[in-house]
Amino acid sequence: MHIARGSAAASSPWLAGPPGDADVDPEPSSLGQALRGFATRTLTEFVTRYTPRFRVPRVFAGFPVQADVHADLAHVLGLLHAGGVTRLAGTPIDDALLTVLGAVDGERTHTFASYRVAETLRRFGPWADNALLPRLPPERREHLRAAVDTGPHESWLDARTPRNYAAVLARCEHARSELGLPVDAAALDDLVRRTRDLIEETPGRQLDDSTDGSGRFDIYGPALYPVAEPLAARIGPAWAAGARDALALVDLVVTDSGSAVAWGRSAGALARCLTVELAGLVARRPELSPTGRDEWAARARDAFDALRPWFDQGLIQAHRHRSTYAYRGPARRLQMTLDCLGKLLDAANSLDSVPMPGPTPRRPRDAVFFFDRARHAGVWSYRSARTAFVLPLVGSTVSDYLPAPQWPGLFEVPVDSALATGVPVAVRDGRTVVPAGRPDRVVHRPGGLEVVHHRWQEPGRRQTPADLPPVPATRHARYEVRGRTLHVHEELRFDRPPEAVALQVTEAAARPLRVEFGVGPADVVTTVEVAGVSAYRSYFGELPVVHQVEVAPATRMAFTWSVTPKLRVASSAYGHHYDALLYGPLRDRVHEVALGRGQLDRHREILADVDVFHLHWPERLLPAELAGHLALIDAIRDSGVRLLLTQHNLTPHDRQPRWRPVYQAWAAAADGVVHHSARGRDRARDVLPYPDDARHWVIPHGHFGDLMTDIRADDRARTEREYGLRPGALRLGVIGAPRPEKDTALVIDAVAASARDDIELLVLSGTPDLPRSPDPRIRVVPYDLVPRREYNRRLAAIDVLVLPFRDGEMLATGTVADAIGRGLPALVSPWPFLIEMLGGSAIPYGRTREDLTRCLDSLDDARLDRARAASGRLRATYDWARVAESHLAALESLGPAKL
Repeated sequence: MHIARGSAAASSPWLAGPPGDADVDPEPSSLGQALRGFATRTLTEFVTRYTPRFRVPRVFAGFPVQADVHADLAHVLGLLHAGGVTRLAGTPIDDALLTVLGAVDGERTHTFASYRVAETLRRFGPWADNALLPRLPPERREHLRAAVDTGPHESWLDARTPRNYAAVLARCEHARSELGLPVDAAALDDLVRRTRDLIEETPGRQLDDSTDGSGRFDIYGPALYPVAEPLAARIGPAWAAGARDALALVDLVVTDSGSAVAWGRSAGALARCLTVELAGLVARRPELSPTGRDEWAARARDAFDALRPWFDQGLIQAHRHRSTYAYRGPARRLQMTLDCLGKLLDAANSLDSVPMPGPTPRRPRDAVFFFDRARHAGVWSYRSARTAFVLPLVGSTVSDYLPAPQWPGLFEVPVDSALATGVPVAVRDGRTVVPAGRPDRVVHRPGGLEVVHHRWQEPGRRQTPADLPPVPATRHARYEVRGRTLHVHEELRFDRPPEAVALQVTEAAARPLRVEFGVGPADVVTTVEVAGVSAYRSYFGELPVVHQVEVAPATRMAFTWSVTPKLRVASSAYGHHYDALLYGPLRDRVHEVALGRGQLDRHREILADVDVFHLHWPERLLPAELAGHLALIDAIRDSGVRLLLTQHNLTPHDRQPRWRPVYQAWAAAADGVVHHSARGRDRARDVLPYPDDARHWVIPHGHFGDLMTDIRADDRARTEREYGLRPGALRLGVIGAPRPEKDTALVIDAVAASARDDIELLVLSGTPDLPRSPDPRIRVVPYDLVPRREYNRRLAAIDVLVLPFRDGEMLATGTVADAIGRGLPALVSPWPFLIEMLGGSAIPYGRTREDLTRCLDSLDDARLDRARAASGRLRATYDWARVAESHLAALESLGPAKL
């Protein structure tokens, strides 16, 4: 059955898109168009709300606005103009530029802002023949002349300034030269030489941004190459060689959500922007990457899709319940908004000829990229179908540089902090120290890593001062990945016992973790709720839970810990007794949330944070309108969530024909299907259009004994009094809702024809069309959906269940779960499901009324005792803990949808 995506949105009002959906071209012809369209709409809102008539405020949300905001606004306007956009917010781009450039403060504009002003002006011609400059007053032109001159350079090249400023200053001088302004050729050559030296000083050609050679490798290694691209010809072969290495690095470490680098400074919004920038670089220079233009475009789309929700009301939301580095804090919110949009627009102008890409290939990874092998500086990147992370082995002891697993949405750590997570922490002579910085030994094996640190340093320092010596201590950590679990074996050694030793693992808001510690009796394991505490925020959100072990101090300690992200399941039957019994035993390994009829208005929000949608009964979820079901199926597919279907039946019990295409639609979309019997599986596969690659499991229905713990010793007598039944009779029972396949009349007729006077029949499934027997041995109670306590009380009066089912649309019946839960024998029809499920507790009676009468007349205590004993033994087979384990294996087989 073909399911047309997007075919039902118009007829399903609950399928309204999330905020920001209106900002996406429904059918962009290229990735460049999609990026430009989004940036244009965001900038329109930015200008309308915060810079009306393109006049930048002096104060924004309490913070003084710096001069770089004018430069960046001019930069994005120039990029829009280069991309063919002629108007923004109803104003011609060149008029808007005149307003913005006319307000530039020349003395306060420097470095990045300088070259952005210079390059924007150059789009309109050289300085001597520029289309914009004559329209500005002389004094404003002088401000612009000062703005594009970021000298003297020496003040920017000291130990306090990031080392990549050599490339930034070189680009400034190059841009002034291109603009036709005089430059000091020797100074430009010196800056180009410094940039070349930055590229060539490490074997991996990636920037060590520390000033003490400690190996602070981060996003600014690969980011150096787009910055220095205009200088590529001046730099020579080193630029192309370094760019290839940078692209190879990002090839290895880029996350599924498009973060080019997932650790260290700017590894949030800007890391996603960098992926888009690098895709633009590859589009311009495809010879740099063997991965190819199309795959880089797919990564850029991953990054773009993840980045779009981070813009709201025209502003970047990198600070909303998230963290950035202090230098990128709320005071620079306007500038960061424009910086990100500028990166998207710059890439867009190179990606106009690249069609909207398909899915990004998710290849396995298990390798260490060495920035400097001799100094053991590198990063371990691991990705399988089950889990993913990067583990940096670099300098700096700030929280997000520590050798702890990191992956957005999966393994997250505090940002720009001294809070050490994912590594041991010791308190020694009042100093808090951690094993950090470049390791002393790194050994990589398939699926594992061995790391040794012989020096422990204070956390939270970008560089360790020379007068703050490390503590002599050793950490020998062995990492091993098995399935979805990262196991770590720790061996710690100190020359004398520290005052305290602990290790904590933080949990991302939408990704509950199972954290286990293998420790001794003197060690203390605890879980701490830290929701809302500002110190516990990553680049991507809150870290609401901390799992912690405190290890008894000694000179030698050994312990283990492991982290397994819980599988996240949205269930359509959340709260139903079947669902509660199924997922209860899995609570420590599966995080279950509701997505039923009451949550459909939030379905996109829920689907964004789960791996599997578990559908039980479509009729409990939506009305019998195919369009609504197709719309939800589309939303599930768009979210990347797997669909697990429990095929309880072939159609709802009411048998309305309009349900058949609904059931077919869900079957056609299923990634996995649970059947309660082999017979049910075969029947369902014969009639429903499952995909060829859908996985099928036979997992029995658990018994309902756990729902019967409230049965009391006097319940049988109470029921007998209520319905006028005879104490001491062998009581047969027909229970459960009426079904077309349930031939209750046959049972009534068979009992009436029996010669036995020691039996009674209690029918709790009565309907008006059943025969009214005058036989005093037969009591028919009209069917009613009663509370479980009442149902259990009635069940207590029954000795033998009769299950008179014919083959039909039913694939299973829950009355079997009642029989096993109560330990009752059952008289059964030839319906294969009953024989398969009940085994020796089933007493087949044949097909006809006469067959059942003969069975009743010959039924003796010995046969009933054997069947009753067999029913009791089935309780272990159909225990929910055992059923849940089989169900977990099915979920594990589907795997996490999102890493």
